[in-house]
Amino acid sequence: MGGEKKELEGPDLTKGVSLSELRDGGKMVGHADGESVLLVRKGDEFFAIGSTCSHYSGPLGDGLVVGDTVRCPWHHACFSLRTGEAVAAPALHPVSSWSVERRESKVFVTGRREEAEAGASRTSPAATGSRDSEAPEKIVIVGGGA
Repeated sequence: MGGEKKELEGPDLTKGVSLSELRDGGKMVGHADGESVLLVRKGDEFFAIGSTCSHYSGPLGDGLVVGDTVRCPWHHACFSLRTGEAVAAPALHPVSSWSVERRESKVFVTGRREEAEAGASRTSPAATGSRDSEAPEKIVIVGGGA
């Protein structure tokens, strides 16, 4: 069980995907550099983030895209398509964020962004270098469901 590796699905996004394969508002799960990646098109912009929810490993490729976010279909955690940042509970940790380039009639995922480059939260202790006085130290969620 511990040594099993999940088989990657979809196209290798580092080799490029034709623009015609991804309509406006569309999403596609593929892979880049050995990791599963969700590619989303919003008009002329393309975003790529890790395709597995950081809360309970839900499939973000099955999630709902709203504005520049994607919501996990399992527990409705919400992630920024621009940065991978977790912007709504129950997820507390970001997913990976990837650089995307459009070249002629194809879009390419060109590499994983560093966390600081992806855009750490302005209110997070890591981003500010200090503890935000308004942020709670602990959070308790009572109840179940979405």
